[in-house]
Amino acid sequence: MNLRTSRKDRIKNVRSRPNGERGVAVVEVAIILPLLAMLVSGIIEFGMAWRDSLTVSSGTRSAARVVSNLGTNRLSDYEALLTLDAALGGLSTSYVVGVLIYDGSAADGAVPPACTDASNNPQSVSGKCNYYTAAMISSISISNFDGLGATSCSATSWDHFYCPTTREIHQDQGLEQIGVWVRVERDWFTHMFPGQGLTVEHQTVMNAEPGS
Repeated sequence: MNLRTSRKDRIKNVRSRPNGERGVAVVEVAIILPLLAMLVSGIIEFGMAWRDSLTVSSGTRSAARVVSNLGTNRLSDYEALLTLDAALGGLSTSYVVGVLIYDGSAADGAVPPACTDASNNPQSVSGKCNYYTAAMISSISISNFDGLGATSCSATSWDHFYCPTTREIHQDQGLEQIGVWVRVERDWFTHMFPGQGLTVEHQTVMNAEPGS
């Protein structure tokens, strides 16, 4: 064994270690940074989604409260939609897809099966529900509900399928349960995750206020 050669090899190995360690550190950073970015993005995304979900839930309850308080008032749905639109105005990257105001007399207050088609898309059904799209809500006008002074729903009124004036508000006949269902699509804020975003749905059912 050549002691001189062995000593040179040892010196060479010692000198090469820092470069090797730096290489390992670069690899570790390359692995950790994407994971860290995903973790931070997840915290941001789902934190904002939770906040928006609470906003939608609160707005849905407010709309249900209005529609139940107004009972058979001709403009019940109109006022409820205005309330909901105002309540959801603070959503970050979310937008309303549609709203159902429906007969919530089912035991669990569920949306009547007929009010969704085979693809689970909401739809208006006579005597059961009124469906309002995002386009309808964004262009809502009292004229779409037959205007002030109307006492019944015309065939062209947006709420004629489940007309407010036909809802039961007499205690001796059983107060009608009225539901409000809202679907909101939420786009990704950081765009770090696959797909378009999250779908948020909430529904609230309340008894119509008793009247004469």
